[in-house]
Amino acid sequence: METAYTHSMQSVVTHGFLESIPEKIRTKLHLKTGMVLDFDEETPYLKATATESPHDTDEEFQAWLDESIGMAKGMPSTDEMMRETRGED
Repeated sequence: METAYTHSMQSVVTHGFLESIPEKIRTKLHLKTGMVLDFDEETPYLKATATESPHDTDEEFQAWLDESIGMAKGMPSTDEMMRETRGED
């Protein structure tokens, strides 16, 4: 009996229950960063439907970003912290 899939595409669930979706599947389904996957718990197999992220999420993120800019004024820069950590002068 021949299956519909001739090549196995696997993904491993990590300790934090994260999983990578294989590139071939992401491309085929036009998945993009920020999309929401709705999981169907009624099926005996893993079934997810991709939906676009709500626009308010983008607006909420932009508002957070706008509020966060400049909050570290007076703190050492990343380069300065790295030089200090490495013991560079």
